[in-house]
Amino acid sequence: MPGGLWVVATPIGNIGDLTPRAREALEAADAILCEDTRQAAKLLAVVGLRRPLSTLERVDAHATEGRLGSLVERLLAGSSFALVTDAGTPAISDPGARLVALARESGVLVTAVPGVSAVTALLSVSGFGETSFVFRGFFPRKRGDREAELSLARDAEVARVFVWFESPNRILESLAAVAGMLPEARVAVAKELTKAHEKVWVQGAEAARAQVEEELAREGTRGEWCFAVLLAQKPTEVRECSDWVKALRCVLDAGVPASEAARQVSQHFGAAKKEVYERALQLSGKKNSNSY
Repeated sequence: MPGGLWVVATPIGNIGDLTPRAREALEAADAILCEDTRQAAKLLAVVGLRRPLSTLERVDAHATEGRLGSLVERLLAGSSFALVTDAGTPAISDPGARLVALARESGVLVTAVPGVSAVTALLSVSGFGETSFVFRGFFPRKRGDREAELSLARDAEVARVFVWFESPNRILESLAAVAGMLPEARVAVAKELTKAHEKVWVQGAEAARAQVEEELAREGTRGEWCFAVLLAQKPTEVRECSDWVKALRCVLDAGVPASEAARQVSQHFGAAKKEVYERALQLSGKKNSNSY
């Protein structure tokens, strides 16, 4: 492996998911930079890698700029470090991004040693089939923040799939918020991905909430959770640029009733009267745009 900083993905539950390259990196690195040295030590013990504890160095979200700077100096001097988190891929809703950025800015070679990510693992078994998705980290705790988060997802134009992590103590409350604000959405919920007791539900928003409620009542609030939401397809918007739509707006703004406005506009432009009338109702606020 080339020298420098190796960003190493580690298993999120199933130790068999540790890749040969990840094992090589953990064995060859001068030091392993980890979110929690105790968790890293457990991983090494399970996979049979013997390293002095002194080569495990804690670099978590609270690492100071001075601490990160000293690590980069060592990298520039020729050291090679493996960066890991407690589970999964570093810098994906986990510590590591600040060190990676500083190392790159300083000219250190940064190499990805890819592997498991709960985000892609969940999407791979969801069956959603969307090309684009948005990962938002942990779902907000406060009610107002949750509502703002779901409003952002509902109104977004860049994607129909949104992914969040959640704790076992809040997963039911979060899914209830989804069901309340996005009742037409399809939801994929996963518990203990890749582990022996893995469970995945892919259902409508309320059905998924009900399934998780039963699971929590039966098994208690435990485990690692994440969920993804596939928003309902937005209705195709009628183009606003046609001449007859502009004329229809003017006639309606003049106070002409929708039926008469539709008759006049359809006659003048040769447009289908039914289509013009439907549009007149929508523009006048007498018909929901979703039904058009």
